[in-house]
Amino acid sequence: MKLLGLKLINLASFMYLLTASFFLSQDFMNPSTANVYVMPAPFAFSIWFVIYFLLLVFLMKSFFANEELNRVVEHIGLWFPLSMFLSGTTVIVGTTPSLLFITLSLLTLSVVYTSIQRLHLSTHKYRTPFSIYLAWTSIATIVDTFVVLKANGVQELFAIGELGWSAFILVAGGLIALAFYFIQKDTWFPLVFIWGYGAIFAYQENTLITFITGAFVVILLFIIFFNWFQKNRVS
Repeated sequence: MKLLGLKLINLASFMYLLTASFFLSQDFMNPSTANVYVMPAPFAFSIWFVIYFLLLVFLMKSFFANEELNRVVEHIGLWFPLSMFLSGTTVIVGTTPSLLFITLSLLTLSVVYTSIQRLHLSTHKYRTPFSIYLAWTSIATIVDTFVVLKANGVQELFAIGELGWSAFILVAGGLIALAFYFIQKDTWFPLVFIWGYGAIFAYQENTLITFITGAFVVILLFIIFFNWFQKNRVS
């Protein structure tokens, strides 16, 4: 009964996420903030439909779960619905407080992802929705940080301007995507970064930003396909 209650909380949080995203959300790309250096092209946000679908599949399967999936649901506990609640709230609060909620969502998703990894089960089967969700929330957190700074008129931090911080954060994000691929053996996480960085590359005109994002798209694609080719050649 306790496990059923947890599954119902998950479903209710997912419905809140959908309601907030489709009916209550504010205009994220308004003219005053849409010109930040890390803003991706509008088409990039369509990845949310993939995330919604994968989460829905996970939730529906949980109601007909075997012992292994029940163990996953129980182990991630309330961190999963909390992450969805925070994600949904991000799009309905004002620009500045949205940064707090999306950062907390990122942290809770990190706990969910780590919890699944620690189970040492068929993690590829269970972590895929959360890999994509976590990766895109990571990119969204980067974008929202600069949106908030722009909206509040902050032009530099610690004597470093927006372009410098944008370049630094994009490099750090790309390195994190590489780390997930090599350390966590996770292909979906860097694929989402390829999607996001490709959208930034297509949308921005600054030479440094397009160089960084384009370089990481090429590097990540090369590593993923090279390793895929090596594995298939061996098998």
